[in-house]
Amino acid sequence: MSRIDLFFSLLAVVCIYSAIRGGQPEKRAVMIFIVGIAMTIVTASPSEGRFAQPEVGIFIVDLAILSAFVMLALHAERYWTIWICSMQVIQVLSHIPIMIIPELLPQAYFVIAAFWVYPMLIVLTAGTYR
Repeated sequence: MSRIDLFFSLLAVVCIYSAIRGGQPEKRAVMIFIVGIAMTIVTASPSEGRFAQPEVGIFIVDLAILSAFVMLALHAERYWTIWICSMQVIQVLSHIPIMIIPELLPQAYFVIAAFWVYPMLIVLTAGTYR
């Protein structure tokens, strides 16, 4: 199983679980994740040059996701929303090193930019459970 298959499997399980068992904030978070990931796929550079230079489209999508999660955290009475916001801030900040150090390896940029979605999905699952 590739990392992409693993990610989409985890995403599907978490989203289905949170949509069925969660309250309104969890359902909104599911929508933010689904729309955000779809927009990330649409705005990503072609695969040959992906993460070789700053991914401006993904950066803008990450900012939009951050603003959506901040709005969710301001209106929801859940602690997990604050955790997800903090992880999304790190996600947004992960685009800065490639802007400062253009020689940064594309693999390192990819790992930094893609890592935080996994803990965010785990936090959503824990928040849904609680």
